[in-house]
Amino acid sequence: MNIFLEKVNVDDKEILYRLLQYSLYEESENDLNEMNENAIFEYQYFDKYFKDKDRDAYFIKEKNTNKLLGFAMVNTYTKNIVDGHSIAEYMVIPKYRRKKIGKNVVLPIVCLKLSKDELKQLVFF
Repeated sequence: MNIFLEKVNVDDKEILYRLLQYSLYEESENDLNEMNENAIFEYQYFDKYFKDKDRDAYFIKEKNTNKLLGFAMVNTYTKNIVDGHSIAEYMVIPKYRRKKIGKNVVLPIVCLKLSKDELKQLVFF
């Protein structure tokens, strides 16, 4: 399956929010996420993905059909390194899992976010 990443623009913010809700629901079995009184899993950083230059969100789509397969949210919060990016949230719709989409998503995100020097270092390690 050929996939590509499409940066989420503000016009598609609600689509990303709905996908994020599915993801937070799935994660709620293993973490401390609770729904609020409106049956919403709150995500305090969501709006920042459309305001902060250090955060980006991407739809994962199938190349031939443009079908939405999931999403990835990337930020600069890292635990073990000073400067860098991390995938904060990520989900592939269950129907499309186990098709190596994850492997095909990580490399483009890394390439988008790392400088040429960082990429050179990554290739040699």
